Amino acid sequence: MQFTVGVHHGPDFLLVVCTGPADIADQYAVVDLIARLAEMRGYRRALLDLTGAEPDLAFSDHLQVGGYIAEKLAGLDRVASVVQGKFRSGTSEKAAQKQGLRLRTFTELDEAQEWLAQP
Repeated sequence: MQFTVGVHHGPDFLLVVCTGPADIADQYAVVDLIARLAEMRGYRRALLDLTGAEPDLAFSDHLQVGGYIAEKLAGLDRVASVVQGKFRSGTSEKAAQKQGLRLRTFTELDEAQEWLAQP
C-alpha cells in the first residue's frame, strides 16, 4: 500500500486527506503542503484527515512532528487533525500547543469540522 494525499479546497478551510502507511518524512511533507497551500490561497484554517493513514512514528517522532507543525503552520488561526482512535496519543498535539499553535486532534471528522467553524 502507498501513502496518498488528497487536497480539497473548501470555502472555510483547507482539507487534506491522507491514506496509507506514513513515516515521519511523509508527515513533514504533508505539513509543508498545507503551509504552502494556506499561504498561496489565503487559508486561515486547515483540517488534516488521517483516519485512513497508518502512522509509523516513535514517541520522539511525535514530538518532532508537533514542533514542525507549530513552526510551519504558525500563521494559521486553527488547525485540526483527525486520526483513528488507536493512533491518538496526543503527543504531537501537545508539542504544537506548547509552541502556541491552536491545534486539536480528534477521532471524529464532524467534531473537527465543528471546532474549525467556531469563531
